[in-house]
Amino acid sequence: MATSVLITGSNRGIGFELLKIYLAQPSTTVIAGVRDVNHPSAVELKTLPVGQGSRLIVIQLDSTSPTDAEAAVSRLQSDFGITKLDTVVANAGIGKYWGLVVDTPAKEVEEHFEVNSLGPFRLFQATQALLFKASTPRFVVISTVLGSVELQKSLKIPNVAYGMSKAAVNFFTAKIHHENPQLIAFPIHPGWVKTELGNSIAVAIGSKEASITLPESAAGIEASTREATSGRFIGYDAASHPW
Repeated sequence: MATSVLITGSNRGIGFELLKIYLAQPSTTVIAGVRDVNHPSAVELKTLPVGQGSRLIVIQLDSTSPTDAEAAVSRLQSDFGITKLDTVVANAGIGKYWGLVVDTPAKEVEEHFEVNSLGPFRLFQATQALLFKASTPRFVVISTVLGSVELQKSLKIPNVAYGMSKAAVNFFTAKIHHENPQLIAFPIHPGWVKTELGNSIAVAIGSKEASITLPESAAGIEASTREATSGRFIGYDAASHPW
């Protein structure tokens, strides 16, 4: 039976690399969740190489929308015949404001929570019925060590809006792991990846650019299993990180 994979934020960065990995595999339906299906970067996805018996579905899924996730799942079933989801990757995220707590507008915190915390929350609620029809369902959240409470002692980065939103999504992911024994669920730190966001974080901590390539990070994410990773906060290299 064909494997079905849904990835949000899949028209650039880590999501794009993951999409290419899955799309090149045989008998795989890859669902690209994007904010705008008509954006050039989304249209370009249809030119990627496709494995034997595989197919690509590009669907609107904006993490800031309270209805997009449910609408996308409904369309996947009615228009594309999707009956299960083996893997869902909550990759879409933002990190656009860097500042101390006293300087950070509440609006910035709200915007980061909307995308980075509520986005994956809504996504799981919308996809869980299809996930639990798979034999080995997997829900992966692309997170960051910048959301680790323990590491705040050593990571002196002015990232309250971004960090709070990622700490919240880490809690949520641990919660669904414990509530659903049949589910592989974990947040993963992709490394300091050479993406627009990764490089902006690197600059914020005094580096020129991020050090991890996109293929390195994506390969580590794709290799996860429940026995090795579910319920843990891990890195792309399977190293454990403190919550």
